Amino acid sequence: MGFRTIFAFLPVLLTAFGPMEGPSLKEENHYNLRFLRDSRTPVEMKLVRYDTARQKQVVERGVLLSYKSRTARRVLLAGDFSDWKPLAMERGNNGVWYYFVTGTIAEGRARYKFIVDGVWAHDPRNVVNDDDGMGSYVSILPPLDASEAAQLTYRALGEKVFEFRLHRPKARMISLVGDFNNWNPENDLLSRGRDGIWRLRKKLHRGSFRYCYVIDGEWTVDVYNRDTASSDTGQVCSLLRVE
Repeated sequence: MGFRTIFAFLPVLLTAFGPMEGPSLKEENHYNLRFLRDSRTPVEMKLVRYDTARQKQVVERGVLLSYKSRTARRVLLAGDFSDWKPLAMERGNNGVWYYFVTGTIAEGRARYKFIVDGVWAHDPRNVVNDDDGMGSYVSILPPLDASEAAQLTYRALGEKVFEFRLHRPKARMISLVGDFNNWNPENDLLSRGRDGIWRLRKKLHRGSFRYCYVIDGEWTVDVYNRDTASSDTGQVCSLLRVE
């Protein structure tokens, strides 16, 4: 697996896929990462940059990680993807440190932390985390999939964190309803990606949960989830079990 540090002075084309959570970079726009105004949740994207060694443009797919600190003198990144070897992050003009992780993450996910002036810290912008066994947290990246087909259902990302996914490129609004939000369509709205896939991350405690999607006002089951149950009104709904 290879890792590459983005040259801060080079303009790049960042094309965001479904964001891991929260706001994503503007789709298909030229960015100089040195001018990022704030850190953000990890976002999966394509990066087009000029490779000075090969003297041509190259396209990479990976995850942009960022950490904001105007006072930090040095911020490093370490994780399963680097065998916990610290990787130097670049500092932007607005105190945003950044690193672009590329390649395939082993075993479907990877743990990571920042090292801020020698102090280890989890990613405060990433809600997907786990107990590090030392009284703190370690952040977790979901897998970098080569592609996502239309036959999608939910997937587990970390400790009781699930990403609900639905391929509906023509839908205008989709929400998630279930036992976890009193079946209220206004509580959990999915976000649409450029690939036509709607996504939502949610943290759930242990138990079994019935759920459905509301697509432009119409209620439907998660068609690619084989586990089903009956709602209180006798309607068929999907079922998710959290161990």
